[in-house]
Amino acid sequence: MILNYVWIIIIIIFFNDESHGKKKINIDGVFYECRSPKNSFERTRGVRNRICFFSSEDKNDINKRIKNKNLNLKRKFKKR
Repeated sequence: MILNYVWIIIIIIFFNDESHGKKKINIDGVFYECRSPKNSFERTRGVRNRICFFSSEDKNDINKRIKNKNLNLKRKFKKR
């Protein structure tokens, strides 16, 4: 009986796609995962909790969201 629970827990841990160790940042309602810091100072001194590096795909997506948001705001408050 206990062995069955152990197997279920192992399966849940190893087959879960969510990463619990990586920092996630919420930008306009979408969560983006941060990559690890680039140099040893940031890794060893705990600076990684302040810095977030995005992948190039995430950067492009974030830039598109910001541009669309700015365009919508300009249209909304356009002087007539």
